[in-house]
Amino acid sequence: MSSTPFEPPGPDQQSAPIPVGYSPGDYVPFADRDPSNPSSIAGQWADPARQAQTGVGPPMTEEQRYRAIYGYDAPMRITLASWGHRVLGHLVDTFVALVASIPLIVGYVMLVGELDLRTDAAGNSTLGPNSDVSLPTIGMLVLGGVLSLVFNIYNNIIRQGRTGYSFGKAAVGIRLLKESTGQPMGAGLCFVRQLAHYVDSLVCYLGWLWPLWDAKKQTLADKIMGTVVVVQSPDSAR
Repeated sequence: MSSTPFEPPGPDQQSAPIPVGYSPGDYVPFADRDPSNPSSIAGQWADPARQAQTGVGPPMTEEQRYRAIYGYDAPMRITLASWGHRVLGHLVDTFVALVASIPLIVGYVMLVGELDLRTDAAGNSTLGPNSDVSLPTIGMLVLGGVLSLVFNIYNNIIRQGRTGYSFGKAAVGIRLLKESTGQPMGAGLCFVRQLAHYVDSLVCYLGWLWPLWDAKKQTLADKIMGTVVVVQSPDSAR
């Protein structure tokens, strides 16, 4: 037990409870604190307003204020993201991915315009002799395909794996975390999680709806990988 400067109570303040085995001024781990007093200093009442504003620098985030009051060994508080929150984040990701795919879409339109498509008597489409795909069209298709692939790998695997945030999740203030550690899962495991989403689609896409009734609001892929999606804006995570 390490000792810190002890502040005696004021004239209108009763002494705070001191857990058994500790002396006034000792640091008290979260697990040993009196339930009626979250202070990390034995014999002191917690003063959230004062503790949260201690120090010089930018304003504290919500998580930092919580740690200032309850100590850095306190269990992490989490609010699980609702199904609607997750869907909204996915829609934002889909929109951004669509923007990144504009060159691919343009290339496809150019390709269709250059193909001489004909329909035979049986209703089958065939290529006519006048089909001629130009180099600019091929170049646009290749460029668009590469841009779309690189963006999706970066957004859904690298960025989300390292920070817990895809662009969509960051926009709506939710974060993907490993349940056992409370930290981002890393790009490698995030890639495996993307593959695990195929399980969500196996039975009539039931896995995607699982958070609607699940206690931890997890999809089947989340349960396989041990991940949760929590409400946490990028600013509060710094």
